[in-house]
Amino acid sequence: MPTIDFDALDYRADQTFAAAHYTLRGDEKGWSVRRDGVALLELGPGYRLLRTRACGVCSTDLARHHLPFPLPQVIGHEVIATDEQGRRFVVEINASHHARGVASDCAFCRAGLPTHCPERLTLGIHGLPGGFGPWMLVPEHACLEVPANVPDSAAVLVEPFAAALHAVQTLAPRPGERIAVLGPRRLGMLVVAALAGVRNQGKRTGHEFRIAALARDPALLQLATSFGATETIQVDDEASALADQAFDCVIDTTGNPAALATAVRLARREVHVKSTHGQPSCGLSQLTGLVVDELALEAFPSKPDQALAGTAPWQRLRTGKNPRVAWLAQSPPPLSLLRSAELTRGPAARLLPSYTQARDGLPRADCAVAATAAEVDAAIRPLAGDETSLVRPRGSILILPNPAEPSPLLRAVAERGLRLGSSRCGDFRRALDLIAGDAELQRIGERLVTHRFAAAELPAAFATARSRGCIKAVVEHRDAGGRA
Repeated sequence: MPTIDFDALDYRADQTFAAAHYTLRGDEKGWSVRRDGVALLELGPGYRLLRTRACGVCSTDLARHHLPFPLPQVIGHEVIATDEQGRRFVVEINASHHARGVASDCAFCRAGLPTHCPERLTLGIHGLPGGFGPWMLVPEHACLEVPANVPDSAAVLVEPFAAALHAVQTLAPRPGERIAVLGPRRLGMLVVAALAGVRNQGKRTGHEFRIAALARDPALLQLATSFGATETIQVDDEASALADQAFDCVIDTTGNPAALATAVRLARREVHVKSTHGQPSCGLSQLTGLVVDELALEAFPSKPDQALAGTAPWQRLRTGKNPRVAWLAQSPPPLSLLRSAELTRGPAARLLPSYTQARDGLPRADCAVAATAAEVDAAIRPLAGDETSLVRPRGSILILPNPAEPSPLLRAVAERGLRLGSSRCGDFRRALDLIAGDAELQRIGERLVTHRFAAAELPAAFATARSRGCIKAVVEHRDAGGRA
């Protein structure tokens, strides 16, 4: 039974790093993970051992102390790694039943939502030691071999590029629209590149749209132009340059909780959130949970006949025989909803068990109806300390009009019909294929990565990644260490 010993730097809740000694022992039947001689994890089958080659530093890493997962941990998830033959791999980070290749009765894996499997561990974020350590245990069926023509500098960006591409596909820009990327830096610059790729495909059919990059740093705006932005706007801390601006859609990639209010003010059709900063924003405490579950906020249909015509959101979102709607608001539901959906009423925490025990479709509500920010937060995370949502992944929370609601986000959704969408992990295969087939995309690492560090320099890498002078930092395992 193979045994690997190595030293790595744990990230701690006080945002510092501490050295720890890890032991990985196991085989195809399962693995045990020990930290400083104490049992940490017992993993079942479906994992393989890879040696880390490089790992990018992203905004989620920088905000890891705000996320609701235990620390300390070896973090890092934007990885390129090698096997015993020296072959290079990128790794999809969610260790679901599907990714591990193990049989289960998981409704989420069966429904094609393995990245939302409730029993998953997540590389470098939840449970599994990540890419800032020299060795990793990763899901067997989540490893994609890197083509020979894709350099390490681009391969290490496959994870964030897949997330960027997923955001663009979810947003689905329409012909003639003006799409803004707020805060193009680490992830945002890749969103610009993904938008440009989709826009270039649309040129052949006349389905073009404009791409605006909004940033403080003029150097970032120049870089965004090289990545495909069709216009750039320099903003200051008060966003005064945006006073007369309006966009059809705004993609918030800033990682700054204060930026969402600006995005809401600027967008006409949709704000798409990519930030998982773990902090309250725009009146919501559970925005990160919303993004993790890829939920949306939409206005409750204003016309009762929409429900009967089959065009209401609960009809579009249903996963079982009948649509399931959780009514959290104090006001009574309309008769049309009672006729067109299975409806439950009450506080989210009380309603949750009735959905998690459902056998038909996904064991969640297809959508919830709320009137206040507190009700929205409760729909996202009904129970303190529990990451189970009342609403199914990629479902919606419908907002009723409520003039007393102080949240500018909820008022914009209810009164202007603005949609708030979200997304996270994307399709690694599609992202890798795009990079492998595009010479310009193969240069994204050369153009985006501004700083490189050895693994022992991780504290310096984080300090630099937080600075305005850094676009993207990558940690390299130049001498990985460890012994088998």
